[in-house]
Amino acid sequence: MKRGLSAGRVQSVALRVIADREREIQAFNPIEYWVLRGRFAGKVPPSFWMKLTKLDGQALQLGNKATKRRIENAAQAASLKEQILQTAWKVTGLETKEKRRNPAAPFTTAKLQQEAANKLRFSVQRTMQTAQRLYEGVEFGEGPVGLITYMRTDSPRLAPEAIDAVRDFVQKKHGKDYLPAKARIYTGKSGAQDAHEAIRPTDIARTPESLRGKLDGDQFRLYALIWRRTVASQMEAARFDETVVTSEGALSSGAVATFEAAGEIERFPGWLTVYRADEAEQRAEAVTESAPDEEEAEHVGLPDLQPGETLKLQDLDTDQQATKPPARFSEATLVKELEEDGIGRPSTYASIISTIQNRDYVKKVEGRFKPTELGLAVSDLLVQGFHEFMDPKYTSAMEAKLDRIEEGELSYPKGLKELYGPFEKLLKTAKQDMDNLKAGVPSGESCPKCEAELLKRFGKNGLFLGCSRYPECDYTRDLEPMDEPEDAPECPLCGTSPMNLRRGQWGPFWACPNYPNCKGIVKADPKGIPVPADEPTGETCPTCGKRFVKRHGRYGVFVCCEDYPGCKTVKKEVLGVPCPKCGGDLSPRKGRFKAFFGCTNYPKCDFTSWDKPVPQSCPKCKNPYMVEKTRKPRGKEPIQVLLCPACKHEEPLG
Repeated sequence: MKRGLSAGRVQSVALRVIADREREIQAFNPIEYWVLRGRFAGKVPPSFWMKLTKLDGQALQLGNKATKRRIENAAQAASLKEQILQTAWKVTGLETKEKRRNPAAPFTTAKLQQEAANKLRFSVQRTMQTAQRLYEGVEFGEGPVGLITYMRTDSPRLAPEAIDAVRDFVQKKHGKDYLPAKARIYTGKSGAQDAHEAIRPTDIARTPESLRGKLDGDQFRLYALIWRRTVASQMEAARFDETVVTSEGALSSGAVATFEAAGEIERFPGWLTVYRADEAEQRAEAVTESAPDEEEAEHVGLPDLQPGETLKLQDLDTDQQATKPPARFSEATLVKELEEDGIGRPSTYASIISTIQNRDYVKKVEGRFKPTELGLAVSDLLVQGFHEFMDPKYTSAMEAKLDRIEEGELSYPKGLKELYGPFEKLLKTAKQDMDNLKAGVPSGESCPKCEAELLKRFGKNGLFLGCSRYPECDYTRDLEPMDEPEDAPECPLCGTSPMNLRRGQWGPFWACPNYPNCKGIVKADPKGIPVPADEPTGETCPTCGKRFVKRHGRYGVFVCCEDYPGCKTVKKEVLGVPCPKCGGDLSPRKGRFKAFFGCTNYPKCDFTSWDKPVPQSCPKCKNPYMVEKTRKPRGKEPIQVLLCPACKHEEPLG
């Protein structure tokens, strides 16, 4: 197997959730349907659009939800359009009712992660790191001040003193009309850990505006989100008047067609005063007392209408549509899915999401998770060998069992025995029966070279298809071909174009399509873009006498012997600053996580610096060099400075 792979009770189930969704998408067959919209005018403007929703009282398909009737093709749509244009229309139904939207509960960890992803475009990890800094404290000159309560919690409840503080703030700031007669009390779902209250500001009087310029951008935006949600949670409901108008007409075919439209007017903003969201977000995220069974209707601006009023059809559109496959998971929707299924704890979601990406099990495509071939293969193997443990219901039940152990309802030894007994049996069975991807698993495809079966195999560079007759037949193919740039290069040996992008031991490269007859290659950068050929520098290698060339490597441009790596002589870039430890030269280096600067005499000399040394002496202490640093004043643009590492003297760069 490939090195660096892992499995776990939560991460593997999270991977399965993503893999199962991908298979749903692949198996999805869209269903065609047509939507008719008419623009009608009453006695007074404005005109408004209504949608054909029923025929003979039966609902028409207007989305993914299946109905008994649908307009199946262009011919049916054209026939209906012709009849509708010849039909007289009037208002046959007019109903107005008050609609109330209650505020959402204060944030739990999972809800904060989802809301920050939707509204601030924060990753789960970014949200938790920022919340951690707000909890630990921000320096205001009098020591660090913790701005929010503990950010790892399953409970939406607020402490009584916090509720009193918020209600007092609302009454003073917005008046008694915005304050419910009784405090709103929120409780968590069954099984939720209630040791910590909801995520809220430690002092509700510390408004976001009072902290502007004192927090960095991420801290300010997340604090404002938490503050607004907390205040809104204790405010009066928003009230709307929703009007639904219907118009029925008898078509020439004898069928009765029904058009419908809905309009909405805000009568009282309530909690939306402090937590105003986009119209779509209001419907998706607020708790609605009168939520419809189907998707929320489109709201349009309606004129003043009367029952029985004649309507004039001014325009009629026909629109071909199709049912849509389920969407891939974003970080927000994945967190929601895991939370609703009781998989893992919200406090671990950031590390779980990070792990499945680092293992190359999933990758993000347009902000959504798509399983790699490796991820699909690993998930399938685990489901094959550990079906019970890969069931989301098992993981959820396991979480409940751990809670019972924590609460003293179940002894630790008994709980461990109930878990490990079945697992040990499955482990022994899996070792014998599970497919071995290193040896090869049948793919169902034939080798284009010799017609033998192709096998899915793991190599040091990941999953690939290889001929089962290897080594007699050496055909291989990447399971996940790289996205080729538009401009493919021409083979430097035989002139054939375009070349094929391949992935090798040292990364992507372009290979001649005539291989193995022609072995021409062109180097590529990590994105597959061809890199320029070696460029002679006019210098001679002191080791072997060959030319020095400028070459593009995986870490950028460097100067080396043209025979590299046969001759390993590399000319290192130097900064012109003597090493303060041994007097050698300092040069830029590539580290595992970031660039740094080190002595060219390494490993004999281990001097390093994260900041770039500059050959400029300190005007204060005469130290022979200074270093470049970036300062980030709160609320201001970053500035570049020169700092003396000896006496800490600092001056603006340039």
